[in-house]
Amino acid sequence: MAKHPRRKNSLPSELDSSVDRSRRRFLGATAGASLAALAPASASVAASGETVTIVHDTHFHGRFRNAQEYDLNIARYYTVIEDVLDDADNSLFLGNGDDIAPSMLGLEYEGEHMIEALNYMDIDAVGVGNHEYDFGADVATTRFEESEFPWLVANLLDDAGDPVPGTERWTTLEAGGLTVGVFGLVSTNFHSLTDYPAEWQVLGYVEGAQEAVDALRADGADVVVCASHVSTGVHDTLAAEVDGLDAIVGSHSGIVFDEPAVVDGTVVSEFGDEFAHVGSITLDADGDLVDWRRVDLIPENWSPTDAVDEYEQITARETADIEEDPTLTDISERWQGELDERLGQPFFESETDLNGTFDNYAIETGFGNLITDAMATIGETADIEVDVAVQNGGGIRGGYYEGGPITGAQVMETLPFPNEIEVVEITGQQLVDYLESEVRPHPSEDYGTQPAIQVSGVSYEWWGHDDETWIDNVFVGGEPVDLGATYYMANNDYVVGNDPILSEAETVLESGQFQGPYVLDVLEEWGTVAPERENRMIRVDEDVGAGSVAREDGEITITVPFPAGGTAVVEDSFRAVIRTGDDLAAESVAEDGETVEVAFDAEALCKLASSVENPVLRVFGGYDPDEEYWGYGFELPTSSGYDYFKLKSSVDAAAVLETGEGTDGQDDDDQDGEGQNGDQNGEDQNGDQDQDDEQENDDVVDEDTDERNEEEDGMPGFGPFAALVGGAGGTYLYSRARGANDEGPDLA
Repeated sequence: MAKHPRRKNSLPSELDSSVDRSRRRFLGATAGASLAALAPASASVAASGETVTIVHDTHFHGRFRNAQEYDLNIARYYTVIEDVLDDADNSLFLGNGDDIAPSMLGLEYEGEHMIEALNYMDIDAVGVGNHEYDFGADVATTRFEESEFPWLVANLLDDAGDPVPGTERWTTLEAGGLTVGVFGLVSTNFHSLTDYPAEWQVLGYVEGAQEAVDALRADGADVVVCASHVSTGVHDTLAAEVDGLDAIVGSHSGIVFDEPAVVDGTVVSEFGDEFAHVGSITLDADGDLVDWRRVDLIPENWSPTDAVDEYEQITARETADIEEDPTLTDISERWQGELDERLGQPFFESETDLNGTFDNYAIETGFGNLITDAMATIGETADIEVDVAVQNGGGIRGGYYEGGPITGAQVMETLPFPNEIEVVEITGQQLVDYLESEVRPHPSEDYGTQPAIQVSGVSYEWWGHDDETWIDNVFVGGEPVDLGATYYMANNDYVVGNDPILSEAETVLESGQFQGPYVLDVLEEWGTVAPERENRMIRVDEDVGAGSVAREDGEITITVPFPAGGTAVVEDSFRAVIRTGDDLAAESVAEDGETVEVAFDAEALCKLASSVENPVLRVFGGYDPDEEYWGYGFELPTSSGYDYFKLKSSVDAAAVLETGEGTDGQDDDDQDGEGQNGDQNGEDQNGDQDQDDEQENDDVVDEDTDERNEEEDGMPGFGPFAALVGGAGGTYLYSRARGANDEGPDLA
């Protein structure tokens, strides 16, 4: 049988059999040989007919190396790919898109560098991802035409109903005696993701996939595979509703499975993005799964965990033992070298860790605060005082950087898009409407509820459940938002141009400044920074109503109703917050199933409550959600960055000060009890329900001490080592895709 043609490495490494020793836990009677028998395909499989092994998942984001771990690079990745391909009798290498961008290299070279690398890698076909179009359709078409392999997308058509320029909707590939049909799918909300022409047509996932499958079967395909760039949650629908689809490989979500799933007879296999995992599935002539493999690439400062040892099909190879492909090393050095020379040196220093991961979709982060604070200075270039700055979470694409010297490359990798900073004039009502429109609500098994942005100059509470959203207690510069006033907002031109609210606003400044270089210049000027979380975006799952106030023995106890949707409170998560974002951690918490008693140091709470007039004092705290009460049908919480749900209780600041009369010299007569109790905006904020780290609060995992639980993960992508970290390891990632509890750090 013919193997896949390869440009051979001179010194392919041997798999480390020492980590390949445990039990397998999947497939039962449908399973084929163990991993040890996969290379080459076992005699029993060969005797029963032809098979094809599909190595899949590229999702390189225009990078030649991981943004954090440089040992994870394309040259080592390809060595492992070749080993897996050559171990099988018949093999194909499929990509799933987002290979051109976003990254520092992508921004600099607009994907030209990746086409050279992919052409050398002899990839068979690549499904188009949304980020292929980050630099516009003309650039994407040029890159497709430079490619020596087909780019595939079945559900995206031009205005005439033809395949978009430079692509095919589907193709057939020969692997031994089998004809394998392959098509691509891209996210249907592409117009909100990147720079596609507005007039291009998009077909529904099922419609586009079924048309592709039917055409490929008519062309004689024995096996039909989708190279997917849609969210992992769509895959179950495709498996259930598309007839004749044998396998789905890759996704938009960057998830790492412990093992492929079989859904209504369709194999679903996802092995992450970039360079931490190489995955493959082996199918027979009927499209059934007969075996699979996952190889985890481990940098020098990491070691295999129980998650690696658990299955025979999962092996680990240390990067130090993987020979780099010399040609890809040369390609990387030619394109990367100049940028490393310019940006590889420290530009500023941070006294706190900087979280540039996809956590920025889900939680307020210190890095998000730093980025937006820097963006807010853009008004100084035109004598405009910016009130609010906002950055979309999806535009933050970096890693997790420990406090200390921060290089220019780390900032540029975090802000890799060709987006310019603009300033628009909006009303307070438009600001409220915009912030609310950005909230992503439950139910979502993949991502959970998220605020989806990072902000400066504004703070608010947000809620998102049952496909509805609201925000409350909106403060600009620490003052209640004036719905009729006008404010200046800095944002990026992509968001401004595509958001239905902001696109109608008057643009008062087109800065001409790309976000990455501008923010880097500002941070270099600032020199030393120490960003923290500041209660700018506070999640609320349940408003339990007003709390009562009592004082005894130097403590003030706020008693609040027990949350109807909870089973137990998280004792170390409670804090009091005022409208400026200043807060105070609780001394102790006790509950009896009906009420929750939250005790604070009396002097400290009185000082907080009296620090500003009309402080809008609230107590927030975590609780474990009652699955039956919420009725979502999947394990909660799913949201990246959250261990639990959060309650809110409004507190009368005047009552707090009355209990503390005489404490620390406070004078109750100076306090205005009016307007201090409850929500500041009433029905204007809480009525209409409309509908893709670092403050040391006690309910926040302290990033300064690096006590992070799965901090690398976030959505829609996960960090490169999430499948290997902690006791759950890869099991955590796979179950999360199916709606399981996310063990990330908590939130504001």
